[in-house]
Amino acid sequence: MNRESVRNQPHPSPHRERVGLWSSWFALLAAPHAWALQLLINSALTGYACYPQDVPLDAPIWTGVRTTMAIVEAAAIVLSLAGAWIAWRNWRRTREEKPGSGQRLMEAGDGRSRFMAMSGMMVSVLFGVAIAFSWIQSALLPGCGR
Repeated sequence: MNRESVRNQPHPSPHRERVGLWSSWFALLAAPHAWALQLLINSALTGYACYPQDVPLDAPIWTGVRTTMAIVEAAAIVLSLAGAWIAWRNWRRTREEKPGSGQRLMEAGDGRSRFMAMSGMMVSVLFGVAIAFSWIQSALLPGCGR
């Protein structure tokens, strides 16, 4: 293949200028990072509140543990929804990037911007569900106890 034939090839992501690099990565990574932070922060909070020394407690050492956990989980849900919304917006801007449906997108790999937007929507929904299940679990289970 010579240089001239390479120059005449269309770019694999022709609508890349319609979405920013930061918005593409935010849409893809916001929900997983929100889930990880929510898991780390709430695990540390409940671990210290219920087990500050050598012996586990029957009740947390402070009364605002559940409220603090709910705030952290609400922030994680908001971050996940923000990632999903930006991914959807990016999808709307790039969905005509290459011909074909989502199945064609998965097979061919053309249209990087469209692929990242679709991946961001899927990841945001899946991690949003994980965050919601964690929220339900923390609301239903007792705070401390042996």
